[in-house]
Amino acid sequence: MRLIVDQQFPPVLAGWLRGQGLDAWHVVELGLKNRPDFEIWSLAAKYGDAVVTRDADFLNFARQSSGGRLVWFRLPNCANPQLIAAFERLWPEVAKRLEGDEQIIEVRA
Repeated sequence: MRLIVDQQFPPVLAGWLRGQGLDAWHVVELGLKNRPDFEIWSLAAKYGDAVVTRDADFLNFARQSSGGRLVWFRLPNCANPQLIAAFERLWPEVAKRLEGDEQIIEVRA
């Protein structure tokens, strides 16, 4: 499963996820910079990808359609080092949940 990192997160996060052995792409890398959230979700739903975001708008898309998965991080704004530290701490639980069949994974810091 591919992970699509939304533009509310920096591209460095997609790099960190790839460093964990995951197939992760930032929306900029996919040519989706500044595209509407619905377009990003439609792509994820079409291919069974998971969108990694902090944007609550994706929650509505995930509830209304199948195919894609949502990893919704409820994190405060922070600098990249703090963001990566939070992902290092939280990702093991997310990875376990992604192995299951949850369509919406909400993660609170």
